[in-house]
Amino acid sequence: MIRTTSSFLVALLAAWLMFGTAPAAAADLAPAADPVLAAGPAAVADPGAAADLAPAADPVVPAGSGLQVIPLAQYQLLSLESQTVHSPGAGVIVADESLFLVGLYSHHLFQKKLECDYPDTYHSIELMADGQRDRHRYLGFFKSESDRPVVGGIRTFQAAAVYGYEVVQQPHFSLVLGGGLAVSDFGIETPGGDPWPLIPVPLIRAAWESRLLTANLDFITGPNLGLVLAPQSRLRATLDARVDQLRDERDLLFEAALVYRFFTPEHPMGDLAGVAVGIKSEAYEFALEAKDESLELHSYALFGTVDLTLLKLSGGYAFDSRVRYRESVTESAGEGWFISVSALYPLGGSHNGR
Repeated sequence: MIRTTSSFLVALLAAWLMFGTAPAAAADLAPAADPVLAAGPAAVADPGAAADLAPAADPVVPAGSGLQVIPLAQYQLLSLESQTVHSPGAGVIVADESLFLVGLYSHHLFQKKLECDYPDTYHSIELMADGQRDRHRYLGFFKSESDRPVVGGIRTFQAAAVYGYEVVQQPHFSLVLGGGLAVSDFGIETPGGDPWPLIPVPLIRAAWESRLLTANLDFITGPNLGLVLAPQSRLRATLDARVDQLRDERDLLFEAALVYRFFTPEHPMGDLAGVAVGIKSEAYEFALEAKDESLELHSYALFGTVDLTLLKLSGGYAFDSRVRYRESVTESAGEGWFISVSALYPLGGSHNGR
């Protein structure tokens, strides 16, 4: 799987925020049933492991906007001293006031020969359904990232279904607790040596909002934290971080940025465009069809971003990169650069039942 605070999913949430709304309404948009969850796209922890498909807030578009459909596209290029990765992708969002559906596909081509005779082409498939009714929350997701996704067997995908109930609902704080079941190869074996495919997983969603700080914590397969300092200001600081494993410091994936929005949330044009500079830690991670075979490419990067909502451009300097094979064999990938282009276009949809 690819574990990264991806600009694609940030763009995805930006699309979510703008569904069927006039510019004057932009300041009111929040991916939640109430204001406590209005962290905005900059506060989304990505994407990338299975839990990343669960946004930090609940999947609600503004009242009366009806069913919305938005296609997405992205291209990312990572060029390092010993490796170059091309990653085009496409997807679609379908959402209404109580349901949020996402489908994403990405193709990853490693341009230079990999060690261990590994293939040079990998695929990512991500599907999610996130809904609510009153205080009830429902989440299902499927994720496969491999040279042979799905058909490569249970170790090449993860799937889960969880239910949660909002036990605390206050003006500035919300807490959802629940649980469900996940399916994958979790490294647990039966007495016969076969993988045990099913385990219980928790669902924890906590959100806090004030004029000084908004914070979101999600936990399904691991903790995902999103913070926005001075969320109502045009100049703000954001942090998205998560941990999926506990092997070394590279398992902490994050994106920290200083963001300048062109307009305030109260402006008629809305709070949907701006520029940012920051630092991030991201990783591509794939499970191969063969047992105990895996590939990771991790790097840190200093970056700059221009976000025009419908089009988002990002690029910067990548450093301290590392390739890991079979969870143990590592080699340096050197320094380099990356660029990323994300685009989305709302097709509209039904509005107020029309």
